Amino acid sequence: MKRMILILTQAFCMVLMVGVFMACDGKTERRKVLPSSKGLPNELLLIVDEAVWNSSLRDSIEKVLKADVPGLSQSEPLFRMMRLYPQHFTARYTTMRNIVELRINPNLKECKMNVAYNVKAHPQIYISIFAPNPSALSSFLSVRGHDVVDLLVCSELEYEMQQLKKKYSKVVDVALREVLGCSVNVPSDIKKVKKAEQFLWASTDRLDKDLNFVAYSLPYEKDGTRFISEWVDARDSVMRINIPGSTPEKWMTTTKEAGTPLVLQQEIRLNDGRKVYEMRGLWEMHKGAIGGPFVSLAFPDSLHHRMIVVEGFVYSPDTGKRNLLRRMEASLRTLNMKE
Repeated sequence: MKRMILILTQAFCMVLMVGVFMACDGKTERRKVLPSSKGLPNELLLIVDEAVWNSSLRDSIEKVLKADVPGLSQSEPLFRMMRLYPQHFTARYTTMRNIVELRINPNLKECKMNVAYNVKAHPQIYISIFAPNPSALSSFLSVRGHDVVDLLVCSELEYEMQQLKKKYSKVVDVALREVLGCSVNVPSDIKKVKKAEQFLWASTDRLDKDLNFVAYSLPYEKDGTRFISEWVDARDSVMRINIPGSTPEKWMTTTKEAGTPLVLQQEIRLNDGRKVYEMRGLWEMHKGAIGGPFVSLAFPDSLHHRMIVVEGFVYSPDTGKRNLLRRMEASLRTLNMKE
């Protein structure tokens, strides 16, 4: 497996989403009552010219929209993608939650990307990219493809967050208030709780599709670069103490290759403006046979001189893990420290 270490500083969803709540015709977001959008979790509808799809550009498109989800133990695409040619884009498809349109318009001088929200349904994101020729579209996707993916992933996470606010585990929320003085919305089937000093572990306690939520505090670190460099060691220390295996020589740890942690780390800014640190990668049981993916967010809490770390990890050896982990990632973003 390739080494997966990345330290970035980016505005992520927030900067990309601010100021783009415009419909494709340039008018402000429609205020009339819209039907509920449809689509499976992480499902994407692609509208693309037939000539483009049947050319070498198809590889460029799939490289962006069907790239592997980072930090998983096996290959899974970012989205479950449906494809339509423009002439087949009828009314039945206009209420899909995530739509990307790629078209060639020879009258243009350069590529143009529009982002619209809630055009025909709610919630909905509609990204349209028009290019003067196939070569220009290929170049645009190469340079800006990550922006498109970020917008789509952020929109899907926001949707999951809204669903979690409607139905969440009150058992975990109450426990977290007791342990760290914070609130959170995690999936309602996470009910088994283990509490320790400044530590909480909650799980669905299933043999498959097992969802886990962890929260703990670390000393406050103003220097983000330093915090990121020390985070893996701190995580391993906390997990070794609080998530032991069935025998003394077994405990949870971050998966490493030749001593290098298999993680992706970056500083991001959430939609509500909060700056947090993100780490995603693989966990395993030391000297054990189980493991899976995890994602962690660290929230600086200067008022209480601490870092609040929340993590979602998944154990699901026989099924895909993308949707499970993305749902846990959405739940982490609901953390509220103003309790």
